[in-house]
Amino acid sequence: MLLQISLSAQPLYRPPLDIPLLLSGTFAELRSDHFHSGVDFRTQGVEGHKVFAIEDGYVSRIAVTPGGFGKAIYIDHPATGHTSVYAHLQRFHGKVADYVKGEQYKAQSFTVNLIPETGSFQVKKGEIIGFSGNSGSSGGPHLHFEIRDSRSQWPLNPAHFGFPIQDNIRPSITKLTVYPANFESRVNGRAKMQLYEVQGTGENHYLRDKVEIKARGAISFGLSTFDMHNGTPNKNGVYAVELFVDGVRQFHFTADRFSFDETRHINSLIDYPYLKKHHSRLIRTAKDPLNKLSMAGYGSNEGVLIVSDTALHQALFRVTDHFGNISLLPFTIRGSTTDREPNTVAGNTSDSLIRVQAGHPKEIRNNALQVSIPDDAFYRDELLIFGTKAGSSAYLSDIYTLGDNTIPVHKAITIAIKPKQSGLGKKLMMAMIGDDNKPVYAGNTVEPDGRISARVRNLGSFAIIADSIPPTIKPLNFTDQAKIDELKQLRLEIDDRLSGIADYKPSLNGAWLLMDYDPKNKLLVYAFDERLKKGKNRFELRVTDKCGNSTVFIADLEY
Repeated sequence: MLLQISLSAQPLYRPPLDIPLLLSGTFAELRSDHFHSGVDFRTQGVEGHKVFAIEDGYVSRIAVTPGGFGKAIYIDHPATGHTSVYAHLQRFHGKVADYVKGEQYKAQSFTVNLIPETGSFQVKKGEIIGFSGNSGSSGGPHLHFEIRDSRSQWPLNPAHFGFPIQDNIRPSITKLTVYPANFESRVNGRAKMQLYEVQGTGENHYLRDKVEIKARGAISFGLSTFDMHNGTPNKNGVYAVELFVDGVRQFHFTADRFSFDETRHINSLIDYPYLKKHHSRLIRTAKDPLNKLSMAGYGSNEGVLIVSDTALHQALFRVTDHFGNISLLPFTIRGSTTDREPNTVAGNTSDSLIRVQAGHPKEIRNNALQVSIPDDAFYRDELLIFGTKAGSSAYLSDIYTLGDNTIPVHKAITIAIKPKQSGLGKKLMMAMIGDDNKPVYAGNTVEPDGRISARVRNLGSFAIIADSIPPTIKPLNFTDQAKIDELKQLRLEIDDRLSGIADYKPSLNGAWLLMDYDPKNKLLVYAFDERLKKGKNRFELRVTDKCGNSTVFIADLEY
């Protein structure tokens, strides 16, 4: 039976914005290492639009972080059992704004996670709760909006709640891939993945040149697809993908709800190596042994089709967007008994390869290196390249290679390397060495035996280096001894070229000062308030990196 999408006929909630609702991101959209937990509403390219409570309720949580959701407010709605979430805000409104600022000063921290006493901040439907912005890891001004089940905190698809969003555009399908599922399988006589470009639109999608796929043995599939909406150029995610072969559903993915505990399993759903090589995501039909996705169903053969005859099989991908528009990709598979390409995949006979079984822990140890791989680090069995080579004089250890960045890591792997030089303590850090040979900070925990360790979720090459260079501080709109009576804020750029910023401590006239931190723009901002006194003021800022190097900036200012 084909999937039936159910949309609310009448709006249950009022919109969170009073401007036209245009989507730049959809629910469960495929993102880096996670599924998108809500929808993104465009805000006309600017910040500062009023954000409204969608229903009566009370503020249950307020969070402020430099990354992630930035400034976010959570409202529980007891009458419906839902929690609404409004993220990347520019600022909060009214009593909530005053409360947050007071708590930040109590904690002497820009970053706070606040759980107000139940019911202490009651809100009414349509009440202003904040203003749209670009805070946290947002890539541009917009409102990230969620509806969650209050009990489980599982995100729910907001498209099911009747918000006034116009969409009569069918999804697009751009690529089909077919994978041999084991060493004996073949696709078009080949022992490796075959990619087909897809042409057409709507119900008229088809493989370029309308080719017939020839296959033998166990095969699986991958699909590249996106959706667009009226009035916006964004290529967004789809609601559902289904695969039928000879009328039987072999696979389905449906974006209704999910748990945050499973969100990283996106790397098992997609073709992760293809993503790393081509910067494009393909939804795979095959199920990995440690895949725990609730949004996907894999049929009796775990999303794999067994072709054991020479008959012609009718296949169909059916893609549905969040508002009921449907696109189809029919194609044919001909069973084949002909092998054109022999299997050349090598077994695990080389000591430079390490086999890791999914569901089993693995330890790698020598005099200088320790690697601890937990049992749920990988979704399936993996064969990891392992090697050692001498580094340049800039490195304080050999360079160790463990796998590569095309292998997804679910649970963090601990790597510990013994430096060749002792006594540097926290100045040492483990670096991941990219293809451009530039080191990237991975961690710098000092173990009792002197090793430097890090927990990593990316594989590649690692080595120990020292970071003795302090961060930089650059005032952007003032200087020491400046008159600032015509300004409304102080703005500074802070940066660290190696290990990264760990902490910053601003003060005004000897007292801790609240400053907004925007890491993506390397920006610290103090908005003038009652703490700035008429006359002379002393501003001081200390910035410390992850290896303990500090820089201090002091300015005497006239206001």
